[in-house]
Amino acid sequence: MAIAATAQTVIVPPTVADAQAAGYEALWGDYKYGYVLPNETQLVDNDAIKVVMNNASTAKPGANISMSGINTTLFDRSFQMGSAAGYGSADPIYALEALSEGIKQPYAIFTVEAKVGGELALFSNRGSNKYTMYVWDATVNEEVGAYVLASSSHITDTKTLISKATVGLTEGHKYYIFGSETGANINLYEIVYTPYSSEKYSVTEFDATKYSTAILPPSLDDAKAAGYEALWGDYKYGYVLPNETVVADSEDLKVVMNNASTAKPGANVSMSGINTTLFDRAFQMGSAAGYGSADPVYALEALSEGIKQPYAIFTVEAKKGGELTLFSNRGSNKYTIYVWDATVNEEVGAYVLASSSHITDTKTLISKATVGLTEGHKYYIFGSETGANINLYAMGYNNYSAPNYGYTADSETSGIADIIINEQPQSDVIYNVLGQKVDENYKGLVIKNGKKYIQR
Repeated sequence: MAIAATAQTVIVPPTVADAQAAGYEALWGDYKYGYVLPNETQLVDNDAIKVVMNNASTAKPGANISMSGINTTLFDRSFQMGSAAGYGSADPIYALEALSEGIKQPYAIFTVEAKVGGELALFSNRGSNKYTMYVWDATVNEEVGAYVLASSSHITDTKTLISKATVGLTEGHKYYIFGSETGANINLYEIVYTPYSSEKYSVTEFDATKYSTAILPPSLDDAKAAGYEALWGDYKYGYVLPNETVVADSEDLKVVMNNASTAKPGANVSMSGINTTLFDRAFQMGSAAGYGSADPVYALEALSEGIKQPYAIFTVEAKKGGELTLFSNRGSNKYTIYVWDATVNEEVGAYVLASSSHITDTKTLISKATVGLTEGHKYYIFGSETGANINLYAMGYNNYSAPNYGYTADSETSGIADIIINEQPQSDVIYNVLGQKVDENYKGLVIKNGKKYIQR
């Protein structure tokens, strides 16, 4: 059955009843603990996205689906995540098999094909262990690939909080989703994909009270009072925010705007060319980085080399761990919003977010991307060079103890009529009663499309 690309797709582990009907192996010998999802299991294939679980391991094939050790009352089962990648890794992914080399458990690793552009959201936790959820784009940079998400969480005072990370996916690209090795499984409860054409995609409101720290450009009145230069000689167009402006300094984080440029110092804050009625001003973003870049950031100054306009680049010091959400658009231009962690990997650094958008049929949709920040780390936030400014309207931050942190209810998808949950297409894949993939030459009881047959 074809599913319209306007539908929001929700992917969760198959139920135990479905697993038993399919003959999947019980976890640790008893379905009360869960089951083992076989490699090459196609979880969804519709007009928007295709998702296949395959960790490509011969030693630990398949993925444990846990019904026990669930650190929440919102879900009753989870994909158990992990890989050969460490916490905060920046190592490139040359092959799917490399992610499963030496894994301790049958971990879930997903291959995703984005048939239309949209937003991918991941909902996970792992008690008080620190961990990272990764999304690797295997198509970008002429198939050299790059990390588009490396969202880390380290919640020490409770096991029940569910972290959320979101990133933009590009039509026609292939991605791998995997977790870091933590010494214990990561619980991935739900994957949600929202295409550009879904009514759930665009931001329709911004409520600053929902964040422990909300960051917006200073108002025009504040800019005039501070004596900031008028943009293009007239405040009706906006103003120029000087370098070294502190735009936030709260208990959560400190944010300083500084593009470190001598040729184009400061940042344009625009009051015109705003592609929304939700906001009346925007930081104008850009940098020396291209669309979908994987180039490391060795110095802040390198990001402003040769920039075309006075672009905003932010330095962020995270005083508390939490989630940062960025709200942006740029008409019909494709662009990337980056967050670079300058502290991780012994200050070698790594991208933790490289969220791309390319919405061609409307200029008004606002994209959002959410990534976890780690206490004590320093980050750079910047946009790609698009030939035109990116509008960054706002940033919202919630520390772990904030009431609106993460995922607290099924509000992401409840009450939506166009949700498709694990829409399973007909498949020629055959499994034996242990959940192992077999071919037509196998003799005995087999499962095909969830039904049992005797193959002679």
